[in-house]
Amino acid sequence: MRVIKEELIEKLAKNAPKEFKIVVMPHFCIDSFVQYEDDYKSFIQKFESIADHGGGNIVIKQTLLRGGKAANCASALLSLGVRTYLITRTDEIGYKLLKYFFEGKDADLSYVSKDGELAFTTAIEIRGTNVMLSDPGSLSQFGPECLTDKEKKLIREADIVCVSDWGLNKRGTELAEHVFGIVKEEKKGKTFFDPGDPSPKEGSVKEEIERMVRKILSEGLVDILSVNEDEVKRYGKKDNLSRAINYLRKMARVDLHTEDYVRTFYKDREIEKIPTFSVQPKRLTGAGDAWNAGDIFGEAIGLPDDLRLLLANAVAAYYISDSERRHPTRQDLINFLEGVSLKPIKRNSEQILE
Repeated sequence: MRVIKEELIEKLAKNAPKEFKIVVMPHFCIDSFVQYEDDYKSFIQKFESIADHGGGNIVIKQTLLRGGKAANCASALLSLGVRTYLITRTDEIGYKLLKYFFEGKDADLSYVSKDGELAFTTAIEIRGTNVMLSDPGSLSQFGPECLTDKEKKLIREADIVCVSDWGLNKRGTELAEHVFGIVKEEKKGKTFFDPGDPSPKEGSVKEEIERMVRKILSEGLVDILSVNEDEVKRYGKKDNLSRAINYLRKMARVDLHTEDYVRTFYKDREIEKIPTFSVQPKRLTGAGDAWNAGDIFGEAIGLPDDLRLLLANAVAAYYISDSERRHPTRQDLINFLEGVSLKPIKRNSEQILE
């Protein structure tokens, strides 16, 4: 692993990114971070004690930041020097806040509509986990009809198009089917799908997943599927990780990210585990979005699989350990890689390829 780390440093130092065009959509929200230093049992006890006394205050650190999978991913890609376009809907206040949060990133926000509703998420970051209370705003009904001709043209021209947060969008299947269909029809770019947690889906989550798999994955509309361990099992419709991956990999390349390692699974082969970095996390929210940005960046510049996965790990690790919640530049990553170590990989992990 030391060798590929040195190779990645060399690639980042020598190769400036070419003129790529990346499109991400559709989720931007305002994140209110509530940071509780103890575990969730302590939080619940304190909450119940206050409630039992008829209400009151819990004095706790809170921060207001940019949120949403698409907006976070766009921010990280822009920091890496990639031309990135965010397609989303919000209101006037949301747009002004987005401009503030993207200040200094040379962001083109001309594809951000201001005629929608502000989405808002309160992320309670408790030691070891995080709980998010989400009001999806306009995202909850972001379907194909929300796209303008200008935005469809942008999608046709893009090198990689990422659709995320299917789980929060009632029109998520229709949107992904339409957007990815445009990309496939053009035969130029690649499609990147991060469906996220399916739990917010109303009605039967199982039926919604089956519908999404049938209309999007089974139709070959997804080139790259980005998922964590829980999402693999949910979308793969299996309790066993190996079987779930083997089901999904027949329809798309599966990029699996976990706390300890990451892997890529193609239809007929897989990449050895790439470990994550040993850092002291200061937050959990947004790690997957940063990882996606590194994965997309590595894909765009044509890195081999092991370097691409290591790069994605580095982008995520830098973000979760940075005290100012910054996404790294390429030089930040070089400095980070030179001074950080990788976690040891557990040897008793299951075989995925059957």
